[in-house]
Amino acid sequence: MTPSVIETCTSIQGDFFAFRDALENNPEAYGDSLWRTARYEVEGKSFSFECLNVSWVSKQKEEPGRLYFPVEHYKAEKSGGVDVRFVVLHHPLNWFSQTIYKPFKTFLRQTANIIISGHEHQANVGIVHDSESEKSAFVEGCVLQGEKDLSDSAFNVVVLDLEVSQFASTRYAWGGDMYKSSEEGSWADYHDLPAKRANPFPIADSFLERLDDPGAFFKHPGQTNITLSDIFVFPDLRKVGNGEDKRRSFTSAQRLLSPEVTADGALVEGEEKAGCTSLLFELYRQYHGRGFVPILINGKELRRTADSEINSAIKHAVEVQYGKSHVEAFCQLPATQKLLLIDNFDDSSMKAADARADLLCALKKRFGHMVVTTGAMFEMREMLDGDASRQLLALQHYQLQPFGYLLRSQLIERWFALGADGTVDEATFIAQCDQAERLMDVVMAKTVVPSHPLYLLTLLQSMEAGRSGDFKESALGYYYQYLLTEAFQLSGVKPDKLTEIFQYSAHLAWEFHFRKKSELTKDELREFNDRFSKQWVTVDFSRRLDILLAARVLCRVGDDYKFRYPYIYYYLKGHFLSENLSDLDIRAYIGHCTEHLYVRDHANTVLFLAHHSNDEFVLNSISGALHGLFRAHAPVTFEGDTTGIKRLIEDAPKLTYTGESPVEHRKRRNELQDQLDDGHDGLSETEESSPELSLIAQMTMLFKTTEILGQVLKNQYAKIPRARKVDLLEDLFNGPLRAIRDFYSYLEKNPDALVAEIDAALLRKGKVDKEEDRKAIARRVVASLVQIITFAFVLRAAQSANSDSLSEDVRDVVRKNQTLAFKLIELNIILDSPKAIPRQKLKQLHKDVEKDLVAARLLQIMVLNRLYMFKTTEQDMQWLNGELNIDLGIQHAITYQEKSRRLVR
Repeated sequence: MTPSVIETCTSIQGDFFAFRDALENNPEAYGDSLWRTARYEVEGKSFSFECLNVSWVSKQKEEPGRLYFPVEHYKAEKSGGVDVRFVVLHHPLNWFSQTIYKPFKTFLRQTANIIISGHEHQANVGIVHDSESEKSAFVEGCVLQGEKDLSDSAFNVVVLDLEVSQFASTRYAWGGDMYKSSEEGSWADYHDLPAKRANPFPIADSFLERLDDPGAFFKHPGQTNITLSDIFVFPDLRKVGNGEDKRRSFTSAQRLLSPEVTADGALVEGEEKAGCTSLLFELYRQYHGRGFVPILINGKELRRTADSEINSAIKHAVEVQYGKSHVEAFCQLPATQKLLLIDNFDDSSMKAADARADLLCALKKRFGHMVVTTGAMFEMREMLDGDASRQLLALQHYQLQPFGYLLRSQLIERWFALGADGTVDEATFIAQCDQAERLMDVVMAKTVVPSHPLYLLTLLQSMEAGRSGDFKESALGYYYQYLLTEAFQLSGVKPDKLTEIFQYSAHLAWEFHFRKKSELTKDELREFNDRFSKQWVTVDFSRRLDILLAARVLCRVGDDYKFRYPYIYYYLKGHFLSENLSDLDIRAYIGHCTEHLYVRDHANTVLFLAHHSNDEFVLNSISGALHGLFRAHAPVTFEGDTTGIKRLIEDAPKLTYTGESPVEHRKRRNELQDQLDDGHDGLSETEESSPELSLIAQMTMLFKTTEILGQVLKNQYAKIPRARKVDLLEDLFNGPLRAIRDFYSYLEKNPDALVAEIDAALLRKGKVDKEEDRKAIARRVVASLVQIITFAFVLRAAQSANSDSLSEDVRDVVRKNQTLAFKLIELNIILDSPKAIPRQKLKQLHKDVEKDLVAARLLQIMVLNRLYMFKTTEQDMQWLNGELNIDLGIQHAITYQEKSRRLVR
């Protein structure tokens, strides 16, 4: 956003500026149309009022989440050079856009000692303390002149004692004849004024560049130079010795921002590229901003345990990071102000456990705070066994965790907020994040790509690069290829040699499969290389092995070698299969895989094959596998075939809408998914011996087959004839509908079985004594369960075909199969997206489902899911209220947040 744009937008405020200048009568005030500063001197102390014109994009009937302020233009204002800074703005932070809320909040709290706001007319005062900006005080103003009379007139008086840096705030309210002090909204007692002091150890510009390094070159259309602080999200840590590796035992790495934690020392181990270095960079910035003096040392620089060697390494670090002139001052600092950050401690030349312990003990004596990172294979316990390590017993040991659902969503939000200029409204922002989250979940759900920030950001960059081409799941194959291509090129492979090395690597992946091994010896690799050289092209084995290791395609495991990540192996294996589909043995293998897609290796093999091929044999194999599931049942239609289920769901509790905003709902949903995530993908390691698959295997295979067939259709939509796509979509929809029919058949044959099981469970727990009450609860639980399972199957079918590229084909399928079930799947595809509410289609279906209670409940769940997941317009809300009888009063809570919600605190 250029200054000319700002001046154009604020030109309409000319009368306000004239009024301000006349009222202010301060010729020394300076600034521009959005930021105005007035400075004063009182008894040798300086203070300033920074007045922000946040109403420049306001309108008469303001909506929360719509305001915008160009923070990037005013980063230089953060250092004010005064003793006390007031930042004054009319609207509190909850009125600002999601794209700007977090950076604006952090910026204000880092800038101001006291933030003064108004608009909501409810007085309040307090101090906030968050990890990114430390302490900041706030005063929320009252209304001096209301709309009618003086009954609610009030104001605040803030008193500063600059000698002792304390403040108090008193609210005065109109009492009918005079203004009287009020306890409500006041702090009559004096409190310490949050300090904003400049660190006397300024970081050298050259080292600041290093701290800003995000670890790779990322391109973003909204921002030229992306720094680490732009995209950093604190990862989760698991405390070693905390029992099983479960999500609920994790803690945020923000814990390390507490000086009390780092005073004992912390050791964080993590995989390569997992983000350990970035964590240290962020800790460096945060602690430095609070007045600490951090020092970052790489393990390679710690070569000896002698005092002279250690002192030399520290001195060198101070010179590089702060300059030679600060070395002496650093030496005289108390240890409590010093933070030592050691990156890759296991790279130190000290390899013996007792030597490492001695080195850490010697360093810990010199620093009051310490955080150390190591590789995942570091033997912490071995280091702590010796006598010299007793001083390290308080050292906290953590493992850096991959990003879960919540952290991935936070990273996505930060990415799309980059370069925000206020032109993207909240609904569009949520829609962008939703698309990215779905795509990321597809990639990470396979447990084949590491859920580390580097890979996630690469995927987001790919999305931005392909935004004009509607980058969706259809481009996942290009994402995997991009990762490998970049890895090869960074390892020195020339562009004209990429085809050869991809071909070599694909054959190597098949060699691992053919030998039925996950690891091969060097001799086995050499034998493969000789065969490849004879059949295709001569390859220097030693040089090729070095390239594969440098590109991190292979890694060493003792004396053997394996593919570093599953996605590399399966992508290359899929490439080999797609190039050899004419081979009868290959066809037999693919056919066998599709018959056992509940097995992890088979499922991943076919899934990655789908990224490379739309061959008719592959399509027939996948659709044939889907045909064979629950084949004893016809698909449910919701047209007179759910009579037996109607009795079960009549006891279901009424479906209600709480009004929870999409942002809050998505956050809560991600937190719940993290809690439930045990790291298992539901797939089996081995095939079942019985020719008749178990119910669990059939269910797993159904979900995996619909996912793979959906991927094929999304990947290859332009290469598959329309008539064939219609047939495949019909298979895709009928599979889950047959599973629903199978589920209903069991319930119809055993109508009281589930109720009896839940009743027995309640009896065992002894929480409900009366049999009548237990049965009533059991019936409600069963009714809810039936509805949830039905919706889950229909949603699975909808999401597998949820692509704009398939929308015409979906319409053709529904025209061909005009059952209520197919119409509901089509509707769910639309509602499970940020698209406009399809009023005509929804109105007609609402009328059609009146004949079937199960379908009617399913339709209600679809609509409620849409309201929770995406921002809904006021017009659509009113229409839903009129047509579907959803309480509009409750709906409004999703768009117009209650005024009592103040996010400044």
